[in-house]
Amino acid sequence: MGKKDVSIDTNKGIILLRDTGMCQHEVSRKLNVSRTCVRQTIRKFNELHTTATKPGAGRLFKMTRHQKRAIKLQQLRDDTLSLNVLVRYAQASLNLDISRQTVGLILREFDLVSFRNDLKRHERFQPRVHRGGGLGIWSYITYNDLGPLVFFNGRLYSDKYIEILENNLPNVFEKFSSEQSKKFLYQQDNARPHTSAKTSKYFKKKHIKLIPWPTRSPDLNIIENIWSIVDQKLLKYSISNMAQLEEALKTVWAEISKDVTRKLFQSMPTRLRQVINNKGYACCY
Repeated sequence: MGKKDVSIDTNKGIILLRDTGMCQHEVSRKLNVSRTCVRQTIRKFNELHTTATKPGAGRLFKMTRHQKRAIKLQQLRDDTLSLNVLVRYAQASLNLDISRQTVGLILREFDLVSFRNDLKRHERFQPRVHRGGGLGIWSYITYNDLGPLVFFNGRLYSDKYIEILENNLPNVFEKFSSEQSKKFLYQQDNARPHTSAKTSKYFKKKHIKLIPWPTRSPDLNIIENIWSIVDQKLLKYSISNMAQLEEALKTVWAEISKDVTRKLFQSMPTRLRQVINNKGYACCY
């Protein structure tokens, strides 16, 4: 008797549970699949960014309304995304092998365009022009809870980032005792606004200690798991404008429990051990 293939839905469930901070053994028991299956699915997703059994094989099936809305949602969240980026998103998150032309047709259904296809914007060489939106989101995570969602329009530059920190970091310190605050460490990735000379000067002035962060390490950044959970939950909503997206984000954000944040923090020792054992390569989270 041959090995039975695991369904795409099961593979997606494995990745979703992984993103909540659940270990492989717990995922195996939850979905009633072998630990080998869980391990292989996670490894494949980390390497290929897809849960498809045979990416691109067979006849293309008709896209569902749900899948089209997922692509539309990505474009609403950041209107600078190119068609190539959206194609990769469809492959990795929706298990769709579609062309740039197909993505362009989907966007036109919702009266949207990709950044690279807005010819008038390209001809004017404008660095950032919104066509109906482009919603930026910032927040933080502590062991006990999530911070508030902060919305901003356009790209995040150093001045805006410093303004967000100035308005929100004091609230973080208030949640801890003065003794605990002395041990406070701030973690961020290496995006340009985070590491600019102006931002570095701000951190030094405010005596904020940073955790040195390796480049290209989303597998160690637990808030990336939170954003993944948010993206999955948003697919339940019918969103056609920026106001609806903002309200849906607030609702989804409030649904994420303390248990999720705590499990993610508790997963850090395992993540670090796996990266060390893998000689610097990604862990399974």
